[in-house]
Amino acid sequence: MLTYCLNEYPSAHGFENGLRPQLTFICKAEGNEAAIPRVMHKHDERFELMFILAGTGIYNIDGRGYNVKRGDLLLFNAGVLHDENPHTSDDLLIFSCGVEQLKFEGLPLNYLTTRSQAAVMPSGHLYGEIRGIFEQIWQQVMSKKRYGAEIAHHLLSVLLLLCRNIWLENNPEYSSADSLLGQKIKTYIDNHYKDEIALKSITAALNMNQFYLAHVFKAWSGYSPKQYQTRRRIGEAQSLLLSTDLGVTEVANAVGYDNVNNFHRIFHNLVGIPPARYKKFWLTGHIKS
Repeated sequence: MLTYCLNEYPSAHGFENGLRPQLTFICKAEGNEAAIPRVMHKHDERFELMFILAGTGIYNIDGRGYNVKRGDLLLFNAGVLHDENPHTSDDLLIFSCGVEQLKFEGLPLNYLTTRSQAAVMPSGHLYGEIRGIFEQIWQQVMSKKRYGAEIAHHLLSVLLLLCRNIWLENNPEYSSADSLLGQKIKTYIDNHYKDEIALKSITAALNMNQFYLAHVFKAWSGYSPKQYQTRRRIGEAQSLLLSTDLGVTEVANAVGYDNVNNFHRIFHNLVGIPPARYKKFWLTGHIKS
């Protein structure tokens, strides 16, 4: 029989001041209907963790582009813009959860990593363990049994500590010149996305060559500056449709589109359904013709 004592291992700081993370939601997305893109958006009040059990997609987190696949873990720190575009497939299966009150020493509230670290990491040999924890959390929440919520909160703590270890042990920080430049371009577009931005206005503001700027940003983010601006606008439009009573024309104007027909066309192209149907989908859970 083998026995291991905890004091045989080096101690490590867990959650700061004993503050326990709180689960705000858990979501299980399955199949083709779950593949509706959620374009550029952020959550200021919470951290989110996503786990790809099956399927693939293209995600942009804090301006950096990622091609994700089965077994990948995705981190969305609070206040960080991200773009979710899972590929349509019958076997698509994704777990995600929202977390508040997450505090690790040396990091802002509701952050699991620094912003200079990659936001996507393969789970590797921990795939089965992480999948099992997500499934247990889902079962406890769905059962609505006594102590179910309490058990789910404790399981969440285990899950987050496992993920924190994965990032600390495997993930170098990225601070290359191109990465820093990509962030500068992103910040400029984020601050002016409602305006008509010409590439020359960005290059003038950052004092650099247009071709080089476009090349660096495309390689870093996966989008051209114009594509990023469009996704920023449509992502904000999605948020307004879900969180306000504004009509489609009002939403279009609020994100920088004077022509509602142009907004309608671009929204449909990116999201796959028109703005009004998108809002109904999130209210009812079903796409209606």
